[in-house]
Amino acid sequence: MNNEEIQSFLSNDPTIQDLRRYAKMMGINLKRTMRKKDIARALKKFAQKNNQYSSSVTVKSPSEILRPSKPVDARIPSSYSRDFVSIHPINPYWVYVMWDLSEWTARNLENSSSKVLVRVSDITNIIYDGKNAHRFREAEISVDAGNWYFQVDFPDADYIAEIGYYIDGHFKSVLKSRIARTPRNSPKFTDHEIWVDLKKGSRREEKASHEKFTFGKQAKSSGPSDNPSSDEFIKTISKSKSGR
Repeated sequence: MNNEEIQSFLSNDPTIQDLRRYAKMMGINLKRTMRKKDIARALKKFAQKNNQYSSSVTVKSPSEILRPSKPVDARIPSSYSRDFVSIHPINPYWVYVMWDLSEWTARNLENSSSKVLVRVSDITNIIYDGKNAHRFREAEISVDAGNWYFQVDFPDADYIAEIGYYIDGHFKSVLKSRIARTPRNSPKFTDHEIWVDLKKGSRREEKASHEKFTFGKQAKSSGPSDNPSSDEFIKTISKSKSGR
């Protein structure tokens, strides 16, 4: 409400209940001990403050109202023109290699007479000098390929990726990644166990006891004894459900 409406309301000599109800509607906090003239004074003060704020605010014309901008082209570039190569384990037997090349490096590789290769080398438990890898896999690539998948030989092993080419029968590395380790393909058992006493808040380390457990005779399955194919499995399930 504007200043004129508040002044018009006060000129009608409202009761204190009407004043309190009106002030509550305007969002004015009143004390219980406030009298009628105190509430009227608070309403006048609120009207003056509201009038000053309204005069300071300038209303913009429709042409001045900011409108949302058009959507920005947010396509991810295929290359950031910087030299890097990285290797990422996917599972115990697969790794993913990705790379990017600067314009200078890409131009030099394209102008060379040799084929550009990406190589993944197994360097577990050795200090790699570029020639002493246990084994390696490599693939011929185009400069702008950007990524490649490799199947590796061993889990829980250290691998490194390189971009390069052969010269005089020797592999020349241009870019080299950090070392990545593939995960294990089985649980890792230890010779010691750590036991924690929650009541005392203490912990102790004890030698693990590898006891051999014997299991009772398992119930024979009604399905095929070997690993069934999809068709065999469906037939077995259908037969068990129908009871035939």
